[in-house]
Amino acid sequence: MTVRDARLDDVGAWAAMRARLWPDADATDLALELPAMLADPTLWNFMLTDADDRVVGFAEVQLRTMFDGCVVPPYPHIEGIWIDAGHRRVGAGRQLLAAIEERARAGGYTQIGSDVELDNLGSQAWHEACGFGEEVRTILYAKSLD
Repeated sequence: MTVRDARLDDVGAWAAMRARLWPDADATDLALELPAMLADPTLWNFMLTDADDRVVGFAEVQLRTMFDGCVVPPYPHIEGIWIDAGHRRVGAGRQLLAAIEERARAGGYTQIGSDVELDNLGSQAWHEACGFGEEVRTILYAKSLD
């Protein structure tokens, strides 16, 4: 498998994978965001391809200026990482992470961040196995003004 930067011709496969990662989001909106994301220098978009150059995973990283636990903003934050089920548990996630870390080091960053839903135990285990340390647990609240 190979990790490379996302390209405009990846948009179809990328959009489908994003819809699988974030099923509660509107799939059309997820797809419409992609061309602008490719042009945004604060976003790093990686594609994972198999031996036949088919896209089988992706990672999206944003240079954030605020996040609990990361000391010096801006810093690279993994916004999403997804791998096709047939390519999991063979080091593909670590391969995407290695590409993120390499870009971060080359940019002079000393830390990367990520976040996981409280009930996503599989992702929590992956992050911990890859050397991430838990910083804080947060519950987000909202109040309707209607």
